[in-house]
Amino acid sequence: MAAIRHTPRLVTDDMIALRQAGVAGAGVVQLPTMMLKEDLANGELQQLLPDWSPKSGIIHAMFPSRRGLIPAGRELIDFLTARLDPLGER
Repeated sequence: MAAIRHTPRLVTDDMIALRQAGVAGAGVVQLPTMMLKEDLANGELQQLLPDWSPKSGIIHAMFPSRRGLIPAGRELIDFLTARLDPLGER
């Protein structure tokens, strides 16, 4: 493990702006691979650390109430829970 101190050129929560900054050469960006697929394929961006991935985060599913949740909504929540929870915990 290595810790590198740096001063960011750009700080934003806008993934599209961050992608555009990376393509324009502003520096290194960390974004979902699916968002950069075309840029990686055409050589506009290069993957620097192919064997590294960021720590997983928490995803929240919001819905009005259990009583008002349609069966398809419940199925979606169950599917996402099973697919996205690597430890199988709820």
